[in-house]
Amino acid sequence: MVSGVDGARRTGTPSTGAPSATPPIRGAFRIRWRARWRGVLARTRLLADVHAVLLLMRSVATRSRARSLESLLTACRRATWRPVRSVLRRRIAPLLQSPASSVWQEHGVGIERYYGSFADIRDLTLTSSVVLKAPGSNGEKGVLYSSFEYNWLRIAKSPGALEFFRDYYLVGASSWSPPDYASFAHLAGLSEDPAFIGISNLADVAAYRMMAPVIEPVPIMACDWVNPDYYQPKARADRRIDILMVANWLPFKRHWLLFEALRHLPRNLSVVLVGRDGEGRTEKEIRAEARAFGVRQDLELHTNIDIERVTSLQCDARISLLFSAREGSCVAPVEGFFADTPVGMMEDCHVGSKAYINNQTGTLFGRTGLGRQLREFLDSADRYTPRRWALDNVTCHLTSRRLNDQLAGYARARHQPWTVDIAPLCWRYLPEHVRGDDARRFQSIVATFPDRYGFAIRPIAAGS
Repeated sequence: MVSGVDGARRTGTPSTGAPSATPPIRGAFRIRWRARWRGVLARTRLLADVHAVLLLMRSVATRSRARSLESLLTACRRATWRPVRSVLRRRIAPLLQSPASSVWQEHGVGIERYYGSFADIRDLTLTSSVVLKAPGSNGEKGVLYSSFEYNWLRIAKSPGALEFFRDYYLVGASSWSPPDYASFAHLAGLSEDPAFIGISNLADVAAYRMMAPVIEPVPIMACDWVNPDYYQPKARADRRIDILMVANWLPFKRHWLLFEALRHLPRNLSVVLVGRDGEGRTEKEIRAEARAFGVRQDLELHTNIDIERVTSLQCDARISLLFSAREGSCVAPVEGFFADTPVGMMEDCHVGSKAYINNQTGTLFGRTGLGRQLREFLDSADRYTPRRWALDNVTCHLTSRRLNDQLAGYARARHQPWTVDIAPLCWRYLPEHVRGDDARRFQSIVATFPDRYGFAIRPIAAGS
């Protein structure tokens, strides 16, 4: 998942104050129990593989073609054991080749959740998408960067999908790890070239091979696209915030780990939480959870604020934290690096940007003695140099060159023309061109998409 906290509602004034009176013992216990155990079974590898085997068996036993196919795709997400993945690959591979590849769209396999949601794929208007290269008169393909699975499904459902894939390479960025294989399968049969999909975790490169030749993994994560020019770090002595956590309010972000640790830290710490409302989770639930865990500090909460305000807070913090057990690449830690703010994460987490935590950028916490580890991290925060490391390793400029090299190498290896490089890209909550003149240069091309391909691209400036 990417960071940033844009939304329909924005609150310009933070919500501050210590959690009020502790809830009744029974209510506090229930909140703590739910927080600690939610998702634990889902993260158990043995149970995941058992589930994958059961799904594989159901795919063989069921009479419903749609259910059989959906069981296969779900099993792909659950399976970690190599023998199980090998069996799944043998069953899926023939269905990725024409003419059998049409079966995914014919049965609408695995995409029910993309109807009637905030990203209803019946609306053939792409969001979070930018043209990086125009097609050439010599048959040279253009490049469209389109984040998120629902946008690829919109392209797949559009009446001009085949023509689009004759003109463009599709580059995407997945939003979770392991990936949603259904969004991959619906691209089957649309092009002789693969869709180039960025990973959310280094472990995903192997996982994407399950869907070859439809998908070509791009070893680039969403957190690799941050533009350092947007970050003007404060001097460490001038920073107001002791602990910053940029994470939506949903349960998988595990704010409760912070709340549990805060009980063992000084009461006068400045603790700032930046989040976004989700289903059943708002500031109200966050504060109730903080009370249940006995937090004594004054908490400053910001909900649905714009990305500029988020950046300002990141540049004003001594340390930043992310406590998710599993999600996508998560951009917030790398944003913290460019704010010259060291980042702490859990050592057993499955989060893409964890790969960038080192002795320059931050630390990894063990579960035991988290409060003590957090105090030590605060005390040593000034010795880290995260911005220096990030400038050398993971800027949007470096990443744009890496993507260009992969696409150019693919084209040339297949004797396809490649004479023009892509326009550099960055992520600023949404993808955007690094150079403003590139955005203006592609406007006339984007305007032709509805008539030519049957889908539109919403301008980034209009929101997405």
